[in-house]
Amino acid sequence: MLPIRIISRYFLWLWFLLICICLSCNSGHRKEDEKGVKLLKTSEGFGLFRNGKEFYIKGAAGNGHLKELAKAGANTLRVYDTIGLKNKLDLADSLGLALVVDLPLIISKGQIKTTTVEAVISTVENYKDHPALLYWVLGNEVYSPRFKPGILDEEFNQLVEKIRQIDPDHPITTTVTAGAVEHMILINWRCPGIDFISINIFGRLNQIDFLKKLSFVWQGPYVISEWGNNGPWESNSTTWGAPLEQTSTKKAVQIKQRYQDYIATLDDGRCLGSLAFYWGTKLETTETWFSLFPENEKKTQAIFELENVWTNKDRKYTGPEIDHILINGQREWNSIISLPGQPITGQVVLVGNDQDDAFFWEVKPEAWSTPSKVYLKDKDRPKEVVQIEEQNNVQITFNAPLKEGPYRLHYTVEGKDGYVATANVPFYVLEEEE
Repeated sequence: MLPIRIISRYFLWLWFLLICICLSCNSGHRKEDEKGVKLLKTSEGFGLFRNGKEFYIKGAAGNGHLKELAKAGANTLRVYDTIGLKNKLDLADSLGLALVVDLPLIISKGQIKTTTVEAVISTVENYKDHPALLYWVLGNEVYSPRFKPGILDEEFNQLVEKIRQIDPDHPITTTVTAGAVEHMILINWRCPGIDFISINIFGRLNQIDFLKKLSFVWQGPYVISEWGNNGPWESNSTTWGAPLEQTSTKKAVQIKQRYQDYIATLDDGRCLGSLAFYWGTKLETTETWFSLFPENEKKTQAIFELENVWTNKDRKYTGPEIDHILINGQREWNSIISLPGQPITGQVVLVGNDQDDAFFWEVKPEAWSTPSKVYLKDKDRPKEVVQIEEQNNVQITFNAPLKEGPYRLHYTVEGKDGYVATANVPFYVLEEEE
């Protein structure tokens, strides 16, 4: 018979071994629980938790340039379609970035098209386990006045539940515009499966406090899913309806100030982060209105300023800057009109004047058809050749197009540091009555 002392020791070791096994099992469960992305209530409000760590979104919405985004100090990119999604997710993961993935919805006659539902389900099934995935955006601004109680509500909620069943590890959201206050309330009421609301907001970012006024009916979390300089719908226009675009210099200043004044100061415990618009090239009224990367892949000053605010730096921008642009000595708000073939002088006023910078002048027909303002595809966009008489880095003289219609004079200056500045001014060619 073994002595009591030896038996006691044996049981102590056995007890210690059981405790270690239990701790190991519990630890394994904790790691399992930490996988994916969760929206959790915290002592300070709401937070996204990615793989067990709180994740505040500092990023952009666009179509690529992931390496530049990571270099700028951001952590997230929102992509609007699923074309090449696997490559984007893989690249994002290699760069330490997260991807917000839009699931586009096509709605016809008040119903979600069957092919759209199939595409959404297929995308979720294929990419639900990818480590770069942050969350799903089901539809972009589909919650419009046409989104009334009825079959569309039912289909939307059913699709949310299908996504949840396939992928319980990533939140689901949908977007609304800042002006659609009633839609935020209705989504909270009629779409209980949505984890949080995403808000696309531009000129009204200075009124973001309006969310506090809704707290008596909605106190949920949100993401600022698009923000930036004023949109064409928020800008002054010519007498023929051409929106007036700011220079890239003024847009950069505006973007920096808006982040510092209205996003960085948010302390409501509900904001999960923000996404600047548009990280790439996008045609909206013009090719440069929202494009942080112009067509030639060069960077605008807005990227420099976003890097400053994302990394909490205060570097001085030294690239090219434009104050304003004129036609025949007139500013854009004068609704400039010319006769066909009439000589026109364009002039740009730079901030500084580096003769070594490369410059480009171009006259283009408007990218939208009148009066419907439908954006034209390149193949449908009229080509109008103008005769350039003389040009240099600050001035151009040309003969007005011969065909009546709306045009813009575009100017781009490229600095040696890889940054560009852009500006344009609209004008109208009007034929004389016989």
